[in-house]
Amino acid sequence: MIAKRLVAHRGYPRHYPENTLLGMSKAIEARAKFIETDILFSADQQPVLYHDTLMTRISGVENAIHLLTLDELCQYPANEPERLGQAFVGEHITPLSALVGLLSEHPDVTAFIELKRTGLETVGIENAYRIVTGTLDPVIGQCVLISFSDEFIQYAHEQQFSRLGVVLKDWQDRQGPWITDIQPEFIFCDTDKVPEGATLDDLQSTVVVYEVEDPDQAIDWFNRGADMVETFDIGSMITNLAHRAL
Repeated sequence: MIAKRLVAHRGYPRHYPENTLLGMSKAIEARAKFIETDILFSADQQPVLYHDTLMTRISGVENAIHLLTLDELCQYPANEPERLGQAFVGEHITPLSALVGLLSEHPDVTAFIELKRTGLETVGIENAYRIVTGTLDPVIGQCVLISFSDEFIQYAHEQQFSRLGVVLKDWQDRQGPWITDIQPEFIFCDTDKVPEGATLDDLQSTVVVYEVEDPDQAIDWFNRGADMVETFDIGSMITNLAHRAL
């Protein structure tokens, strides 16, 4: 089943605002089995689905996520006005707890929960781990914690969190001793950071590459050893690859 090899990157941004409950719901409606979201923290240390620290691009306001409480943030849109106009002005910033509710309705869906480094700097690694895992507790088996922060993943490993993913900052990091020690379930890598001609077959973890834009590109990455690809256009990717020989 091709959907098991695809990750809905920030939900379904090709047609809906990124990192919103609407986008996540539509990705699942399009048969996604893996979704990914970014996590930042409000002023009162509550996790929300959001990529940028500044709110200009996603919410169209001059402010920052960490300066507003959760109640305040939930009053703001997350409609990407510059890209999508006013089509989704009624879609508001989504707390992580709302995603938990959605996942509980879809036990066959796995969520990659990416802790952004700016969010970790706001509340601290230990506090962030406690807050996020506490929020995710009802669906914890469906969730994989991922991050660019090596320190966060190492801390989560020390806490014996079972499902972890490392996001590589550089290609050579894939063979770092700490990754060998942790043996993360997943390794995420930007396609732009993989050297031309290099394959991914030497990696023991499940390898996810991003951002993949079209079916032919996805097949090329599968042939180079990628186990999964992450895309902003999950619905079209599933439909177009459903009958392709992989």
